[in-house]
Amino acid sequence: MTVRPIAAVKTARYAVLGPEDGPVDEVWVACHGYGQLAPFFARHFRAAERPGRLIVVPEALSRFYVGDLTGRDRRVGASWMTREDREADIADVTRYLDDVFVAACARADADPHAVPLTGFGFSQGTATVVRWLALSPLVARRARRADRLILWGGGLPHDLDLADHAGWLTEAGVTLVAGDRDGFATPGKVIEQEARLRAAGIPVETRSFAGEHRLNDRVLGDLARR
Repeated sequence: MTVRPIAAVKTARYAVLGPEDGPVDEVWVACHGYGQLAPFFARHFRAAERPGRLIVVPEALSRFYVGDLTGRDRRVGASWMTREDREADIADVTRYLDDVFVAACARADADPHAVPLTGFGFSQGTATVVRWLALSPLVARRARRADRLILWGGGLPHDLDLADHAGWLTEAGVTLVAGDRDGFATPGKVIEQEARLRAAGIPVETRSFAGEHRLNDRVLGDLARR
């Protein structure tokens, strides 16, 4: 048996909060977690809205039914990738996020090569947004790949070589956020991430709140005011 790759056209979607028709002085690209959808995830970012800030929430390309497949009201979620054919998925997602970023900036009359950019990821979306910033040829042409990086309930991709990417990560700085009862980004894992970044000379801030694996409006609003 021979397995061959083939490029296919995919219709995807993204949610937007803020002045989609401009003027825009800052863009956030926020990647949701496993099993979530963009319209529902985006609602949390009302806590981060302000005049001039465009918040773009892309939806992962692979939708699926979440939970009991025999139930009548099956919730739908989406996933960024799996371990199957992962290199192709990473390349596809990188191109897709480039397209979303350019399309959102075009609608808002913002320059994707110059507008201040915050990368935000939650859970599975943390590795996704970091890979995009690290691998995108479009982002590489910016003076700064990112002006800020917020990783919530997750961390850096395990295979990211910090020696190769310390430059832009240092410029952006990294904020790690997790609830004190997060079953995925446990306190121990957050400490490991923090130590890994500090060992590479990359500035890192950690924020914690009383809660589990979810966003927190108060903390998100506080981060957005900076």
